[in-house]
Amino acid sequence: MPTMASITVKKNDGTTDIIYDALTASGGEGIPAVWRQDTGNTAGLPVGLRSQFSLATKWNGPKTARQVKFDLSFPYAVQDSTTTLYSAKDRVVYSGIITIPQAIPSSSINEAVAQGLNLLAAALTKSSAQAGYAPV
Repeated sequence: MPTMASITVKKNDGTTDIIYDALTASGGEGIPAVWRQDTGNTAGLPVGLRSQFSLATKWNGPKTARQVKFDLSFPYAVQDSTTTLYSAKDRVVYSGIITIPQAIPSSSINEAVAQGLNLLAAALTKSSAQAGYAPV
């Protein structure tokens, strides 16, 4: 099993690192590990308005596959110029489940996971999500 740690990702500029700080490790089957983007955020930004990522794993119903459930909430926070209070005007939300059968070789699992997640990180997938439209 992996050990809980902070996760570093690149910003949209492809150069700047963003750190998702480890908040809580998974407490067991189906309980998510949680990260929050505290490092690099404005000190006064409430923690509830910071990006948060969670990852949980569990068996499917017949216990033939492991499921990886992920959720990311990326709030658009603005500060009121009069009160100086922050509020979320909206959020970008990611949510998904990856089902990984346990009866196939680990080399096939490793390849499928690597390719699938790399497809999500591909430039064409990113630009489609940014534009809000699939390629035509």
